[in-house]
Amino acid sequence: MKITVFTPAYNRAKTLPALYESLKRQTDKRFEWLIIDDGSTDETPQLIESYKQEGALDITYIRRENWGLCKTLNQGVELCKGDIFFRLDSDDYASDNAIERIYHHWHYVEEDEKVCGLVFLKIQTNSEHTGYHPFTDPVRTNFFEYRSKYKGVGDRAEVVRADVMKKYLIPLYGEEKFCPEGLMWNRIAKDYDAVYITEDIYICEYMEGGLTKSVRKNLQRNAKGATHYFSEIFQHKASPFYYVKNAISFWRYAPYNGYGIVRNWKMLPTFANLLGCFPGMALAIIDRLR
Repeated sequence: MKITVFTPAYNRAKTLPALYESLKRQTDKRFEWLIIDDGSTDETPQLIESYKQEGALDITYIRRENWGLCKTLNQGVELCKGDIFFRLDSDDYASDNAIERIYHHWHYVEEDEKVCGLVFLKIQTNSEHTGYHPFTDPVRTNFFEYRSKYKGVGDRAEVVRADVMKKYLIPLYGEEKFCPEGLMWNRIAKDYDAVYITEDIYICEYMEGGLTKSVRKNLQRNAKGATHYFSEIFQHKASPFYYVKNAISFWRYAPYNGYGIVRNWKMLPTFANLLGCFPGMALAIIDRLR
């Protein structure tokens, strides 16, 4: 059994050294490092080549034209050689025992074929956790219920069976380069659970220019994927408040997807349209006025 640590990279030559050094410090070396360079124009290629020459890690490096994050993630899943897929972004890094802790808890996955993986906590460089984590001990649930039922908030470090990831690639719509990853996680949640582990193995710092800083504009530019994400929420069991919130979000971005009012109306249950259409469209107007 082996882990693939996957890193999508785009002009991160300044941050990759911290990630590389954290991987060299791992207490368990049973992993490969797969890097896909999404058209970087900085010194990323030369940097990775120097790492390969050093020979400290098993590195696979692929460089190609800019495809966008989601297509890059899908290619990383398809090229993954390991049994376990662990995404580690190019501006973040791992705790020294991250790989060791994944193997330590992997028995939860091996014991039940309906468990697809483990979810660990992320911690920021200022030692603060990202968002809210509702558990103090390992808990089995699915990706959707963690956020809708247990009110988990913030990014997490998902470590998932590679064969499951290969079945649920991130869908892309038309020429759009981005789709909310939650669409993929929610689809997995219909068939699999995960075990949430209350341990930090992932250290992150949100960088200027990353997706986190421009979520609203990103969803507007990629409104087909966004509205499919919000519409599929209604395939899961959730609280009325959760339904209303996502119905409003659907209609906030529906004017940008080019589908037209009739097709958009058919994408949601009638009650969701009645609750979400007018406030969502009002927010869309406010967004445009900004």
